[in-house]
Amino acid sequence: MSDQTKGLYNKYQIINRDTGKEAEGDYFVLKPTNDPAARAALMAYAEATDNEQLAAEISVWVSMLPELASCNWCGNPAQELSHPHLFDMAFGKRMCRYCWNHDREVYKGAYGEDIGEFKPIRGEAAKG
Repeated sequence: MSDQTKGLYNKYQIINRDTGKEAEGDYFVLKPTNDPAARAALMAYAEATDNEQLAAEISVWVSMLPELASCNWCGNPAQELSHPHLFDMAFGKRMCRYCWNHDREVYKGAYGEDIGEFKPIRGEAAKG
């Protein structure tokens, strides 16, 4: 099961930097580098907080993140994209890691073929 279908679960262990011990309570970790929902949540937090310094720093941080391109298969934004695999000869199209891994499982199960590991495109070619 991929992280995109698991729902809410305890994915990370949070360690308090001052004590070196696991932090008590519930936490929700966001990774805005490649998650548009995390970016939206951070901006909503920046708007809702009374801490003006924190709001400004969050806004600057999110605005400095690299632009996300869209997967041609699922349409979702992704920071990492790959050229399509050999069985999906769609020239000029880009595929996200999630769609790649989905196709990989399908081709292994249905045809016994492994399309291999996801290999992200580096640089400008990724923006397609």
